[in-house]
Amino acid sequence: MLLNEAAMYKVMPTMPVSELRTKQAAILAQLRETPILLTQRGHSAGVLVHPDLWNEMVELLDDFEDILIARERAEEAERDTAVMRPISELRAALQADGLLDE
Repeated sequence: MLLNEAAMYKVMPTMPVSELRTKQAAILAQLRETPILLTQRGHSAGVLVHPDLWNEMVELLDDFEDILIARERAEEAERDTAVMRPISELRAALQADGLLDE
């Protein structure tokens, strides 16, 4: 199941919490297709998500966080040009430290 597939609906299938005991096999099968909104007394109580989809969402959020950090650092570097160094100087420093092949 991939995040970009039809698994992410704004309106997902709903199921009363009380059905968890009696319909386990059907619920687990449905989770391969879409998350399920659990309700209790007619109100949202939780969401069941297949582990593969959950892991993919966590990885995607981590990637977005990395992008935001990179953008913040780039903006900071643009504001404070004193921290900017020519690429040739950075390359030489990395080579001197043995972190980059010549």
